[in-house]
Amino acid sequence: MTNPNDPSTFEETKTNFESIYFYFVILFNDSIHEFSYVEDCLMKLCFKTKKEAKQIAMEAHTNGKAVCFQGSIEECETVAENMTNANLTAILGV
Repeated sequence: MTNPNDPSTFEETKTNFESIYFYFVILFNDSIHEFSYVEDCLMKLCFKTKKEAKQIAMEAHTNGKAVCFQGSIEECETVAENMTNANLTAILGV
């Protein structure tokens, strides 16, 4: 039987929760890059279709930001880093 007061029960539950919980990457609008460049980055780095990339780029342009990727923490960290390396402003969200 599992003891709810046992610290290992908390750690096990926390680990299981983190493995299924999805994080996301937020792309911020900027006035530096062409739409085509942003769309290309979204397709290559976030695995979006041309249509999805256009929608995300327009949302970021209109609202100042847009969710461009959703996945595990490791996936999102990689995507956010790759977007930043492409000189786009992107952060990891929870």
